[in-house]
Amino acid sequence: MTRLRDALNGLAEEAPPANLADLADLAMVGHRRRRRSTATLAAVATIAVLAGVTATVLMAGPRRTPAAAPQEAPVPVLPAGKVGTLSHAYLETCLPPKGKDPLPDCVPDEWRVVTSAGKTYRVPQALGTTARNHRVPVAVSRDGRMFAYYDKDAEAHVVRDMVTGVETVSAAKVKEERLGVGSMLVVSDDGRHLAFDPREGTKDPGLLIDVRTGGTVPVPGVYEPVAIKDGVAELVRYRRTDLLFMPVTGGGRPVRFDGVFIMFSELAPDGRTVVAFEFPPGKKTQPEYATRRLTVLDTRTGRTLRKVSVKGLPKRAGIDDATIWQSPSEVTLAVGVGPDTRAYAVDVRTGRARPVAKYPGRSRGQLVLPGAAGGL
Repeated sequence: MTRLRDALNGLAEEAPPANLADLADLAMVGHRRRRRSTATLAAVATIAVLAGVTATVLMAGPRRTPAAAPQEAPVPVLPAGKVGTLSHAYLETCLPPKGKDPLPDCVPDEWRVVTSAGKTYRVPQALGTTARNHRVPVAVSRDGRMFAYYDKDAEAHVVRDMVTGVETVSAAKVKEERLGVGSMLVVSDDGRHLAFDPREGTKDPGLLIDVRTGGTVPVPGVYEPVAIKDGVAELVRYRRTDLLFMPVTGGGRPVRFDGVFIMFSELAPDGRTVVAFEFPPGKKTQPEYATRRLTVLDTRTGRTLRKVSVKGLPKRAGIDDATIWQSPSEVTLAVGVGPDTRAYAVDVRTGRARPVAKYPGRSRGQLVLPGAAGGL
């Protein structure tokens, strides 16, 4: 199940009268869902073809029994206490890898976390999908230490420090019904603050949540969270495009860019610039994530500082997102390479890319990387 399915289900069930601007917003922010759904549909088609071939063999004559393949051990439940920082999280679909046996004791639509040491755990207390089949987001802090999720029983978000094992349940209640199509979540590095968007691409207002006190600050519904860093939430308004740096206590003034941009990075270490990809209107012009050209933007003036062609990615790789900074001059790009997602550090002066991480099997479920809003 993908966020595209969430969107289609939600629109079909709720279907309010839409205007062209709202549809444009949904089309803009849904570009990653469409690209992820292509991989999922391809996987489904492959499974259907394999099923057809198997049926033909069975009809043709007796089948030889192959040697039993070793079974994967069941994935353990996340234990209490210390487990170490996280590499990533993903939502399990229970589709076995090509040529592999069904996954043992697998629970579909269940969040799992993978530690930096490579250990995988189930997190059954983190709600994966709502009763209306809307995906429920989780978040991993930039350093991989904090893991945030929604607990259905508590009707609230929970932040767990993966290094100490301490969990904090937010006193701010959020009804499951608020978790709509493409809901998004971001957690700060200290685990104290969350940015929650209940429904991607709409004007439903979001929240900045102080997990320790339960205090909340409303976020205008036209904005979506990108990151929380140093007590400031980075929020983007698509189509126009505006970027708002809102202190967790509220306030802030947006900056407007000359052009339409998507896939915003967090604020650079220089405290002034961000990276994004231009998304020009019209069917004849390709978005710049497809042409591998990023834009460095000045967040104080709204000016485009430069455009940089990314070099060194695999030929058929597709850029999925821009996220955290690896150094003062290198931003992280999440890149789809076949069934996998890889992270590359890209020098925003030269465009040179170098690999930094690999996340296998992105088609098996939604992938959440440290410091990134939403999933790939």
